Amino acid sequence: MDKVPVSILVLDFDPRTLNVVATYLAQRGYSVQAASSAREGYIAALRDQPDAIIFDPRLPDMPGVDFLRRLRSDRRTATTLCIALAKNTDSALMAELMAAGCNEFLLKTPDVFEKLIVLLQPHPAEQLSAFNRQNGGLLVVFLSAKGGTGTSSLCANIAQNMVKAHPEMDVAVLDIVLPLGSIGSIVGYEKEFSLVQATAEPPENVNRDYLRHHLTLIENWDFRLLAGPADPEAASKVDASRIPALIRASRQAFDITLVDLGRSLSRISLPIILEADVVALIMAADLSTATLSRTVWDYLQTQGLQHQRVYPILNRVIGPEGLSKSDSERLLGLQIQATIPYMMGNFSLANNQHLPVLQRFPNDTAAMMVSQISRDMIRIARQGRS
Repeated sequence: MDKVPVSILVLDFDPRTLNVVATYLAQRGYSVQAASSAREGYIAALRDQPDAIIFDPRLPDMPGVDFLRRLRSDRRTATTLCIALAKNTDSALMAELMAAGCNEFLLKTPDVFEKLIVLLQPHPAEQLSAFNRQNGGLLVVFLSAKGGTGTSSLCANIAQNMVKAHPEMDVAVLDIVLPLGSIGSIVGYEKEFSLVQATAEPPENVNRDYLRHHLTLIENWDFRLLAGPADPEAASKVDASRIPALIRASRQAFDITLVDLGRSLSRISLPIILEADVVALIMAADLSTATLSRTVWDYLQTQGLQHQRVYPILNRVIGPEGLSKSDSERLLGLQIQATIPYMMGNFSLANNQHLPVLQRFPNDTAAMMVSQISRDMIRIARQGRS
């Protein structure tokens, strides 16, 4: 069970950073204790058992990973909220820290204080669940302007990482891609129940109990799936007009609902997009996709979608060549929130084996990025609800 952070231990060997972070948090009402070495911080952590520990992972007297492992091996600090605050991006270090039980990995950027306050806000899991069930669970929509951008793979893997980060939450994935769903084949789903049967049911019957009964909890992925149509003939039987009601029911049934729309932008999908807490706009690193993505974004702005809810992802599905991040941002007119590096055949191999990429290739930089994206999306969605 998550605890509400009240007392915080800040650990940093740089006196200036230590003073700035500790002072900022103290001014906002937290009880703050400071330490400048791993040894000093470890003693303070076991003695005082703070609610949260913020530490620089590059400690001079002990590697941050070893420091974290010691904390996690002691029952007094085994579940303490631990946030690494690093100067530079290091995917290998981030992977080691997350594997050792680090809750968050943040960079010392100008907006880091805003992120820290969000993480330290008093919203334990049980309160968040109650809030979501009353107001509708968080809704994350995946959209692309062009096929072949890896939208479904990212949707499935991000959902799995959300469950990993918040195992107390119920997460559902709805594959609304027509005419063929693809997430079922990625996760190894073999049952017959799909979007076809769900939309054939009278809307008044599609409620929380119905969805929790029919949506299968997928082994290895730990989210519930409503698979898309298995073939074009089945897709022709989907009553698309019932999809918005289906999604509203899912939001009442689950803490987080992820919807894969593929490249669908229609009168049916538009209300879903505008209702979303976060819209993941997936791009590939080619001029055609960037141009089409700008067209989609320009249209969504005219419909009232705010840029704060859009999370553009540059997915290098083909190779390292192509548009740079800055070129993609210029063409899109939005800041790219995350870039997935080229994984060669690893993503396809994980998909073919029906395994999450973080489970199959835990040390791959791209897998680490997927993990970071999942945490960012939940943070942004929470901010929008506050």
